[in-house]
Amino acid sequence: MIAKLKTIVFGVCAFASLHVSAQQKDSVRLLQNVIIEQSRLNNYSTSQYALPVDSMTRALSSSGSLADMLRKFGYGHIRSYGPGGLATASLRGTGSNHTAILWNGINIISPLSGQSDLSLVPVGFIDELSVQSGGSAGLYGNGSIGGTIQLNNKASFNSGLTLKTFANVGSFGNYYQDFGVSWSGKKFITSTKVFTSQAKNDFEYLNKNFFPERIDRRIHSGFDQKGILQQNYWQISSQHLLTFKLWYQDNLYEVPNATFTSKPAEATERDQFYRALLGWNFTKNSFDLNYQGAFVHYDLNYQDPVTDLISPSVFDTFINNLEANFSFSKGASLTTGANYTFEQGKVDAFGGLNPVRNRIAVFGAYKWKGGTRWEFITSIRNEIINSTTTPLAPSLTAKYKTKKGIEVYGNVSRNYRIPTFNDLYWRSGALGNPDLQTEISLGGEAGLNFSSHQTYASDVLWTFKTAVFSNHVDNWIQWIPGAGGIYSPHNIKKVWSRGIETQTSISKRLGKVDVMISGHYSFTQATNQSVYEANTNELDKQLILTPLHEASGTVRIIWNKFYLNIIDNFTGTQFTDSDNSNTFAMSSYNILNTSLSKPFQVKKIKTTLSGEWNNIFNVDYQARPGYPLPRTNFKIGVTIHFTKPNSI
Repeated sequence: MIAKLKTIVFGVCAFASLHVSAQQKDSVRLLQNVIIEQSRLNNYSTSQYALPVDSMTRALSSSGSLADMLRKFGYGHIRSYGPGGLATASLRGTGSNHTAILWNGINIISPLSGQSDLSLVPVGFIDELSVQSGGSAGLYGNGSIGGTIQLNNKASFNSGLTLKTFANVGSFGNYYQDFGVSWSGKKFITSTKVFTSQAKNDFEYLNKNFFPERIDRRIHSGFDQKGILQQNYWQISSQHLLTFKLWYQDNLYEVPNATFTSKPAEATERDQFYRALLGWNFTKNSFDLNYQGAFVHYDLNYQDPVTDLISPSVFDTFINNLEANFSFSKGASLTTGANYTFEQGKVDAFGGLNPVRNRIAVFGAYKWKGGTRWEFITSIRNEIINSTTTPLAPSLTAKYKTKKGIEVYGNVSRNYRIPTFNDLYWRSGALGNPDLQTEISLGGEAGLNFSSHQTYASDVLWTFKTAVFSNHVDNWIQWIPGAGGIYSPHNIKKVWSRGIETQTSISKRLGKVDVMISGHYSFTQATNQSVYEANTNELDKQLILTPLHEASGTVRIIWNKFYLNIIDNFTGTQFTDSDNSNTFAMSSYNILNTSLSKPFQVKKIKTTLSGEWNNIFNVDYQARPGYPLPRTNFKIGVTIHFTKPNSI
């Protein structure tokens, strides 16, 4: 079936764009012939605290994964098992399965684990990226409790032929190369991107698990990745847009052991997946109808010769999403729609079961303005899963803009996460619980946003945003020991997460030098309010691997087409046990990185030379106990970009 799908997909070269005003186009925006595919529900976002990742930041990280970039620049807390290992996002003190990951509006989290591995997302495959804090299940559905990460693609009509390649080599056997080709006419676009990435990751680290401490070298920690992203756009008529995308990737990893074990490491993991997305958009006057059909096939094969373990895991997901958007006078709009998702898991550890889940959701969102300063947004979603209804997920947001341009807002929302297939059906060494209930959160935030270029002088741009938040999660699923010491999941925890997030940036031109300084800080206190009866010592304690303090700062200097970036990232102390013992806590760390690039233009060919110096102060650190991250390391790269515009 998969081979046939590949043949069909790569044979398709039909796509389109639709010419309507930006006010009328939400799901597919058309701005000066540029199509940006994203969820139309973004216009009704519950949380107003979102961090867009600009093109320069993505360019500086194009040889790495999404996890590498988010960790380096401080976009949320990334929990990682080291280079190439599983990496997930934890936003506002919630778990790794409380973040929705949307690819062009489609949620790509695994129904087996409730997570999506960010180390498997190449930055070069993403054209537009934002990290949104706060729950938005009313808009995006299951899993959006702590936040949402949006991965979007875009294309430009009538821009001609574009060829681009980037090659990068670095410390510890790192090698990366990608190649992209696209052709864009008035009504047709086709684009192909391919990449390959390898690394040995045989770096030295300070092993603190021995006395005296010693320098060891990481072994059996390499990876080999390759993938392709095919995109096509076809403007059928002035009212119809058809799009198609295929994302295929093959990832082979050596799985290292934790540094505190002497067991030889021989395990490997291979992740292969196909993600196909078909979209159709119809627009007429103030009405917009959008359909998306997606198919995801994911095949994970874990093998450990030491224990003779072979553990394959497979899931298939079919998604159908239909939305209608109505634009009214005075800036009001309404979006309503339905979603049908089919999920199936095939895992040896399920004891012969191949569970199936049918999910049907209906949702709606409405935005209206009260005068020139007030804006109100409300949304609601209800989902039925195999004849069982999930709790309603409503939200309400109010915004007010002062005469000085400061936007003040507040919102409240109810969100949810359904149990994963692993939680429900696991039968190997532990016992899943088919009676688990849906996790529910009730949260809110208040904050302000401000942007002004008249603050100090006409050539100064200052932006500032801050938010205080509170989020109560009930029925939090936790695996606990039962009879005979066999672990099983139960809805026993209640967690309260609260804190503050602040981000600011200032840009100014000083003679021939452009300077931009930005900073981000978050304080997150996430504590247990209800726990398993045998673990009462965990009450009111900070969740493990959840730092109270995180901060990042970036200085960007542009002079004579030289681009210098200095990035600093601080992560506070993280507890590794529920007692919050300082003895076993992971120490705080501060990582300083820098990069320098210089473009050269020769006729239609643009060549850019770049270099990186990461972890300048050679800090020994880890994001998870026993899984170190690299000391000082270097990368150098070259980008070649050729464009040939259309003659008409």
